[in-house]
Amino acid sequence: MAAGRLSATAPDDQSASLEGLRAADVAVGSVLYRLAVANDELCLKRAALTGLVLHSSNDYADSIRAAAIRHFDFESPIGIEGVIPGSPAAVAGIQSDDSLISVGGRPISASTDRADALAMLDAADPRQPLAITVKRHGQLLSVTLRPIEGCVAHVEVDVSDGLNAGTDGETIQVDSALVNLVGGNVQDLAVILSHELSHIVLDHPHRLTAAHVDRGFFRIFGKSGRLIKETENQADRLSVTLMANAGYDPQEAVHYWRTFGPRLNDGGGLGSVHLPWQQRADLIAAAVAAIPADAAKPIVPRWIESRKQPLR
Repeated sequence: MAAGRLSATAPDDQSASLEGLRAADVAVGSVLYRLAVANDELCLKRAALTGLVLHSSNDYADSIRAAAIRHFDFESPIGIEGVIPGSPAAVAGIQSDDSLISVGGRPISASTDRADALAMLDAADPRQPLAITVKRHGQLLSVTLRPIEGCVAHVEVDVSDGLNAGTDGETIQVDSALVNLVGGNVQDLAVILSHELSHIVLDHPHRLTAAHVDRGFFRIFGKSGRLIKETENQADRLSVTLMANAGYDPQEAVHYWRTFGPRLNDGGGLGSVHLPWQQRADLIAAAVAAIPADAAKPIVPRWIESRKQPLR
């Protein structure tokens, strides 16, 4: 969770704000977990998935950190913010507000941050049991997880009034206002997250970097604008396949853009790296129609082999 910009609130409101953040993080984490497991065969990078939703006490702004430490019962720098239902962590009995002490025998130190802890989990062998030690109300508990293999992808909710989502190739960041806009609806969250996971599956961030694409002010011009828009269209096309593989209704992606498009897209005008929302909905509808009704899961579109080629 990217909660560093969470501002101080009145004491009576702090618990509600923190629980709201927890609910958002667990909601997006649960949807991404389902997508990552179901689309394992499509991913270039795979890892051991545990179902742990982690946060660090340092994720929180100075003004609210003490309240967060009390509320979430941090007993180490890394806390278990939530546990995805049915996941290996849930089966093993790990609970929300446990504190992480060690992963595979590697201790959590005073300097360990959330990224470090996630890297420790990613490095685990998904084919082998994973020993994890947590602290709960002062008591050490050692458990053994049996991870599930899935795509390497993490998600965090950024406390922001924006209505955006994006990825750097490993972490997906979703603005809290966007989560609030869709009311936590899992189908809508699957639309958002499957688009960003598609960028990861298609290796877009790294391929754009290799093509020397400017993703700053000049991203809308020339080669940069053309290639960024191409990758956005590809992510829209693939996203509905990722949804279908995970058991979500891909038709909901069409409904999403026809419902929220006017709020989320500037109509394809100056500054946009996407098609106008109406065209996005049409492109996605065509991609849904192309999914074979009787295809075995997971569906792997042949065209994704293009991800092995440089962007030109």
